[in-house]
Amino acid sequence: MIKTVLLILFSEAWNTAGQIFFKKGANDIDMESVHDMRSYLDLLGKSLRKPFIWLGFISIAVGLGIWLMALAGADLSFVYPVGSLQYLSVMIAARIFLNEKIDLMKLAGTLLVVAGVVLIAIS
Repeated sequence: MIKTVLLILFSEAWNTAGQIFFKKGANDIDMESVHDMRSYLDLLGKSLRKPFIWLGFISIAVGLGIWLMALAGADLSFVYPVGSLQYLSVMIAARIFLNEKIDLMKLAGTLLVVAGVVLIAIS
């Protein structure tokens, strides 16, 4: 059980890193310039040339590999709810690495979501 929880936590850490990398890469994207399919494809091409986007893909892929190992070792009804801690880890990482503000409502809402998933898992 401890091994599975550690795998889940490692997976969620990699996924959290991936989300932070995606956001850092997306910060330079000008969505106002997207008006048609051609401008969307141009934007997509520019996005795929950003190193942070690729770091995001790599991090998410590593997280997925670890997630599959966790799934192989435990029931989905256990693994998935523990994985909901990613809501909290992304919020904390966004505060640390992106200087995003965490107000009381965001914190309370995130904690309620995590608590709800935990309650579902133990029922």
